[in-house]
Amino acid sequence: MPSFNQHVTVNLTQHEREKLAQDMIAKASSLVSRAFPDIQTTIMGASLNQEQVQQFRSLVECWTSSGKWVKMDDPVKVMPHFQDPLYAKCDRKYKGEGQRDAVRYVWQSTCEPIKNNMDHSVNRDRWCKVLNGRHILVVGDLVQYQLHEIFLNTFRDGPTVCFGELNCRGNVIKSSLGVFVWLKKKYSTLEHTLCNEPYQETHLKYLRNDRLSNNQHTNINQGYPKVDIIEMPFAKPSFGRGYPIFILNRSPVHETDEEFIKGLIETMKTIRKNNPNTLVIYRSSSIGHPFCDDAEGPIEGLTDSDYKVLPFGWSETKRRNLIAKTIIEGAGGVYVDLGALTDLRPDGHVGGQDCLRYCIPGPLDSWMHILYQVFLALDGKIPLEK
Repeated sequence: MPSFNQHVTVNLTQHEREKLAQDMIAKASSLVSRAFPDIQTTIMGASLNQEQVQQFRSLVECWTSSGKWVKMDDPVKVMPHFQDPLYAKCDRKYKGEGQRDAVRYVWQSTCEPIKNNMDHSVNRDRWCKVLNGRHILVVGDLVQYQLHEIFLNTFRDGPTVCFGELNCRGNVIKSSLGVFVWLKKKYSTLEHTLCNEPYQETHLKYLRNDRLSNNQHTNINQGYPKVDIIEMPFAKPSFGRGYPIFILNRSPVHETDEEFIKGLIETMKTIRKNNPNTLVIYRSSSIGHPFCDDAEGPIEGLTDSDYKVLPFGWSETKRRNLIAKTIIEGAGGVYVDLGALTDLRPDGHVGGQDCLRYCIPGPLDSWMHILYQVFLALDGKIPLEK
C-alpha cells in the first residue's frame, strides 16, 4: 500500500531505528515543553500532587509493560458481549467444549492489584461511584470503537443502539447502493448510559477521528465522504464542557513522525484551550498480526526484526507510541500502554482479512480491567506504590 510505504523505516538497521526513536522523542519533548510549560508534572482533571503523579505513572507503566499472559485451568470470568455481532464471530464458530482458548488467557502484571487479581474483577458500582457523573467521550480509529464496545459490555446488562463503526450518530444511513452516507441536516449524536441511580448518571459517546484532527466540520463530499481516513469533529468547546473525560487514540500509520508530533500537540493545545481540566486518557496503538488464523496462543515478545516485517505501517507503531507518551504526559494527560498487552496476542482476532481487531470476549477484556484500575488510582482508591 503506497500510502503507508512512504513513511516506513524498514530499510534502516535496528541501531538506526533506535536512534530515530530517540531523536523523535527528544523533538516531541522539546516541543511539548514549549507548548505546555506549566503542567508536565500534573494530571489535569485529577487531584494528585506532583509526587503522586510520578508514582501513578510508574504504576500504570508497570501494569502494562511488566507482565505476561497466563492460561487459567478453570473457566475465566468474562463480560457477556451485547453489541456488534461481528465481534462474536469466534464464539459462533467455536465447536469445542468449555471456553475458547483465547478467552482463557488473562494478563498478570508484576504489580498489584493486577498481580493477584486473576479473574478480571471489575466492580461496576465502584466504577460508577468514581466516575460520579463525568461523561466520557471516546475518540479514535476502528480499534477505538472496540473500546467503546467493551465499555458497554462492562456497564450495561443488554444491547444498545449504535449505527456502525463510523460513529454513534443519528444521521448516518445506508443508501440503496449499500454504502453509508451522511445526511446534510444538523445531526444528533447518540449517547449511551453507563451509570444511573443510585449513582450520578454517566454517559458514553464514540466519535471516529483517525488522526484526532482539529477540524470543526465534516467534509461530506456531496453526501459520499471518503472512508479511508475518517475525521469527525470532536475538538469543540461544547464537547469538552459536556464530556470531562476524553479517551483518545491517534492512528500512527498515515504520516511522518514530524506530522504525527505536530498534529497531536495541536490537538492537545485545542483541548487545553477549550477546557483545561479535561481528563485525557490516551490508549496506545496495537499492531495487527498477519496470518492470525494460524495463531494458537500468546507470544512472549517482539524483536525489532519482528516489527520490521509487519505491513500497513505497523512496523512504526512502537516508536509512534513512545512519541505519543511523551506528548500526552507533557500535556497533563494519562498514557496507558494497552497495546503492549495485545501486541502479544496474535490469537483471538476476528480473523479472515481482519487480523487487527479482536473477538469479544477475548484479549480486550484485560484492557477494561486495567482501565478500571487506572480510574481507581486517579481517584485515590488504591495505593500508588508499586
